[in-house]
Amino acid sequence: MLVWVAVSLIPLVVSVGMATDIARGFVMRSQLNTALDAAALAGGRAFNLPSRDDDVRNYFAANFPSGFMGATLGELEIEPLEIPGEPERLRVSASVEMPTLFMKLVGIEEMSVGTSAEVTRENLGLQAVLVLDHTGSMKGSKINALEDASIDLVDILFGNKKNQPHDRLSIAIVPYSAAVNVGDLGSSFLDFSGIPPEFFYKPNDDRKWKGCVLARETLTSLSSNPNVLDVGAWDISLAPPAVGGKWRPYMYPHWYDNKYRSFPFQDDVDPRDPGKNAGSNLDGVFDAKAYRQGKGPDGEVWSNPNTNPSLGNAYTGPNIGCPAEVMTFNNNYDQVIDYIKDNTIAWSRGGTIGSEGLMWGWRMLDPEPPFPNMVPYNDPATVKALVMMTDGVNEVFRWPHNQYAKTASNGRRSEPENDGSDMPESDYTAYGRLDDGRLGTTNINVAAEAINLRMIKACAAMKMGGVNGQDRVQIYTVIFGGFATENSPRARNLRELYQDCASRPANAFLAPSNEDLRSAFRTIGNDLANLHLSR
Repeated sequence: MLVWVAVSLIPLVVSVGMATDIARGFVMRSQLNTALDAAALAGGRAFNLPSRDDDVRNYFAANFPSGFMGATLGELEIEPLEIPGEPERLRVSASVEMPTLFMKLVGIEEMSVGTSAEVTRENLGLQAVLVLDHTGSMKGSKINALEDASIDLVDILFGNKKNQPHDRLSIAIVPYSAAVNVGDLGSSFLDFSGIPPEFFYKPNDDRKWKGCVLARETLTSLSSNPNVLDVGAWDISLAPPAVGGKWRPYMYPHWYDNKYRSFPFQDDVDPRDPGKNAGSNLDGVFDAKAYRQGKGPDGEVWSNPNTNPSLGNAYTGPNIGCPAEVMTFNNNYDQVIDYIKDNTIAWSRGGTIGSEGLMWGWRMLDPEPPFPNMVPYNDPATVKALVMMTDGVNEVFRWPHNQYAKTASNGRRSEPENDGSDMPESDYTAYGRLDDGRLGTTNINVAAEAINLRMIKACAAMKMGGVNGQDRVQIYTVIFGGFATENSPRARNLRELYQDCASRPANAFLAPSNEDLRSAFRTIGNDLANLHLSR
């Protein structure tokens, strides 16, 4: 009996031991699955980023302890699967050789355990508006970096659907400077009263209106509460023209800070504020008749506009500070890329009126006119998002080189003078001249605060949404260049403004360098992608 018991113990021990080793294999496989799932999801989020493979390895290592159960880990395999017409996928595989405890009794020293995880990268329905700073400070390498970063973001969003119209993605672009160029929206939205027909829309004619508009009127004192969108503040409202009024064309007046030969105006119009009536005499104008005929205020014959952007602050014409026309929602990859490449231009003068860029981006996302948008706010399968980018503070600019003053002898102007008398307090902007007081002040510093207040109120309204938050917009903000890190009151205030504007802290990006800007735009593109574990 003892002999038979001894003999039977051997297969019994082997059987129990094999079951133990197999159970250890299941534990190993479970640990591998956990680590691979985390790694695949991390790689999916960074699908089109250079850091993708490093992210996969780091997440795997964080979830799979080195030397776990004495196993030897093989090479981690990272395999992107891009099949035209199908969602992009990322497969991550791993295998280990683990020592056996009991199976070695029958000559099996090691056992292999392997598994994989796969994620499918699918975009939700997405409407994304890029509101991009095209002011003069962006000239040179900055505007080129913005082009590269914008293309990176578009590449990520389109993924492998670049060769066909994307059925779930639309992108709009709003360049802004001193104003926003919305193009010819028609008489239902634009008020051309007092504007000579000769000025009407022709974007390739330097003497005609290019498409920028003035902000609508603010008929109320703005409260300091950033969460209140004050009734009567039509400049930061989505109200239709029947309620908030139409937009007036933006036309930088011909004057000593903008010497160009203008088209004639009617005898009761003030060319310094096109569209508004005035008496036969114009304050500060020596020869009102000649001035209304398109000459200088003293009857000088000025040259036709020169709108070459390379002239910087010295270019002239009715469209100073007016950037390229906006691109309405487009789901064609090539057309979006062509628009970005064709509009790599910085537009000097006027200032940085970020609130206007933000508002026209919001109006793009709104299902109501003036722009066509068939996607309602409460579409559960569509995200509405806005990216707000700047390289500087909001400000009303005054070009100091165009100072002039009246002489005592004949009342006419001479140049240059530095006493500042009879000189406009600012360039022309979407709010006209600062002298007009449309921002509630004639002080440049206070005007900047007024623009910031308008911007933060619009941001708050977009983030809160309307009824039940159904019209909520996801906002991302990016500060590019020195203001991202500079330790000055203006820079700190700008960072606070853009952090408060973003939908969440992680949506606010600081990009001191060109590469930082590209990294921020790539991260935003990936953040707008929806990921789910497919296997």
